[in-house]
Amino acid sequence: MPEVACTVNNCKYWTQNNLCTAKQIIVQNDAQGGGISPNASLQNLTATPANSIDDTCCQTFKPVNG
Repeated sequence: MPEVACTVNNCKYWTQNNLCTAKQIIVQNDAQGGGISPNASLQNLTATPANSIDDTCCQTFKPVNG
């Protein structure tokens, strides 16, 4: 499985170096959200915590305590 970068550090699947450990990723198109360039070096971006799945463009998001 390829590495998936993510800066939402309060997601159950987030690990150090902004990596996602989910076995399946559900992605929606940028028309629904987004804002980070696909060429951005995600490992160098700051954390972007989310309160709910609606605060992300990742439908895989699950809170650490959820």
